[in-house]
Amino acid sequence: MNEVTRYKNQLNTVPMRKWTPEEQDFFFAIITEARDKGTDIIEFDKYSLAELAGYTIEHNHRFEKTMDSLEEKLSNMRYREKTKNSLVSIPLFQYFEAHWSDDLSEMTLKVQVSSKFDYVLNKLEAEFTQFELKQFTNIRSTYAKEMFKQLKQWRTLGKKEYLINDFREILQIPESYGTKEINTRVLEPIRNELPNYFQNLKVKPIKARKRGNPVTAYEFSWIAEKTSTWNQKKYSSTKKTPRTETLPDWAQDNYQPPKVDTMTPEQQEIFEKKLAEKRANWKNKNK
Repeated sequence: MNEVTRYKNQLNTVPMRKWTPEEQDFFFAIITEARDKGTDIIEFDKYSLAELAGYTIEHNHRFEKTMDSLEEKLSNMRYREKTKNSLVSIPLFQYFEAHWSDDLSEMTLKVQVSSKFDYVLNKLEAEFTQFELKQFTNIRSTYAKEMFKQLKQWRTLGKKEYLINDFREILQIPESYGTKEINTRVLEPIRNELPNYFQNLKVKPIKARKRGNPVTAYEFSWIAEKTSTWNQKKYSSTKKTPRTETLPDWAQDNYQPPKVDTMTPEQQEIFEKKLAEKRANWKNKNK
């Protein structure tokens, strides 16, 4: 069964492109597991977390270093939500604890999301990003990972345009990168990896009609995903539909058995008694 990652769109504004692929995979594995669990402490051993994140444990020291760097990033990670008249900043996690044996053969991780971050994961109404965790962990380029999340936010529309400055900011592209470097170092891995998850994906540079034809935006288009409105009550209802059946004609109280010319009055009386017994037995069985 594929695990589904789901969260409010504003989480996509948290810069993560410079995280390593492993750190991003573990982060989204954690929040996938945290969904629908509120602020309960969630505990993993290294094998369950690695399996969820699609991570192959080859060297224990590497896993330990990944957890160490992940803890540092999570402790400084904040979610921001800004409107015309307000600004909210929320720490994402309130608890992170890791333990390991001397030879690093055993490790456990405990995490707890903050009460406010629970709103980002679980109080979903309309605007949210959703994808299969396995798809995300299969992507290796950090540029492709970030673009995967961004496009999944618009998965049902099939098109999204990013102004060049917004594009640079979202993907944390170095200022030294010009159009050539963006094509080879940013867009090339996106074009290589994301068509697996966005059917008929195309990336079109939009150029200004002036000297030098500078790129002013990038347009992404793909075949939009079809989706339906999620009905939370559809599968959560415990009310059972009452069983109703139609009685056969011979079991109805007003049923009159057909007169058979070949029966004698004694045979007719015996037949009617047996019929009454069968009718009573059938009704008792189907109460």
